[in-house]
Amino acid sequence: MIRRRLLPLCAAALSATLLLTACAGGSADDKPAHPVYGVPVEQQPRQALLATQAARTASFTQTLTFTSPSGDTVQKTSGRLDFPGGRAVGSIDWTLAEDLPDEAQDALLGVRLGEGRSPARTRVAVEPDSIRLRAGEAGYWLRYEGSSEAFGAGAAIDALRGAESAFGGTLLEILSGAQKVKESPATKKGGRTYLAELTAFNALRLFPKDLGSELTANIDPNSTQTPVSLSMSADAKGRVTRAEADFSALLDKKDSALGEVTGLRAVLQVSGFGKSAPVMPAASEQTLDAKGAVTAVGDVKKGGCADLTTGTRTLDLVVSVPCAQPHEVRVFSHARFDAAYPGDRKAKRMAGDACRQAYGSAPAAWTRESSEKGHFWYSWPGEARWGIGADPVVTCYVETR
Repeated sequence: MIRRRLLPLCAAALSATLLLTACAGGSADDKPAHPVYGVPVEQQPRQALLATQAARTASFTQTLTFTSPSGDTVQKTSGRLDFPGGRAVGSIDWTLAEDLPDEAQDALLGVRLGEGRSPARTRVAVEPDSIRLRAGEAGYWLRYEGSSEAFGAGAAIDALRGAESAFGGTLLEILSGAQKVKESPATKKGGRTYLAELTAFNALRLFPKDLGSELTANIDPNSTQTPVSLSMSADAKGRVTRAEADFSALLDKKDSALGEVTGLRAVLQVSGFGKSAPVMPAASEQTLDAKGAVTAVGDVKKGGCADLTTGTRTLDLVVSVPCAQPHEVRVFSHARFDAAYPGDRKAKRMAGDACRQAYGSAPAAWTRESSEKGHFWYSWPGEARWGIGADPVVTCYVETR
């Protein structure tokens, strides 16, 4: 007879003695079930995630290791989470294999205009109504609010926000999809470890859409024929302390920029439960509103200045900044062409000729900012965007640092 069935009998008891005897007792069988380990084993990874969120705050560190003949390329993500507040601060740092091909580096970090690629370090601050990022050595935060569809590649920005925690891209996002769960005996400290599998559909939720599509092809997302192995550890309270997943079975796209990647593994560590909340950027730190600052390079006025990293992974977007402050490029000319696409080679030649002519007549104050004397860059729309919205625009600019 369990306790909740005794209570009505207590209310109807004929004597105080019987009431005390029935209600003051109890046995080991009356002990509440553990919120995680007291449910069927296949439900325990999900319950462990809920127990982790119930801790309110936690710190995390995750490494994502891309193995190739060039060596290991590692993305390290770390930060602090406020689960109920929907807030997080952290950083994303890349360590690239020394001999990793340029096209693979571009695919991982994201290409941008001019020479080079996006910085290897980005700081991130997530709140319920905004995502802020600070790229490389930038002296400001760039704040995205509301829908990011206007920036052409919203998935790249949106991937910074998670569904299970404020900070996206960690294994916390996919633990609920664990299948074929096997549990180990309890540890001396009362914790558990698990082995499980994930479908390709659940596994790919860890990555931004563009990176996921660059890694995989010809995989039925609902199939279990290419399962991802998952291991997870939880403490005595059922909170997730470690998770590891091997995505190598998904790497079948040989014609991609990441075709030489032969192994892909993620390891997540979680700690610091219930301690201090994330410390958000101070009000004194400069913040630019992306709606006003992020623009197509073709819309930067002649003589105007810009930085090249927007976090959107959209090639022709830049951050318009005052020329009085540090900047990465200065636009010295625009040229317009007819709407009829002339072909790839001719379009490139036309763009180069127009900028070469403009460079010679541009104000010296603009062109002498170039980090490489006599050197300039230019961009032009490809066939898919040639003539869209207006006449095709070629933009000519120098890199300043």
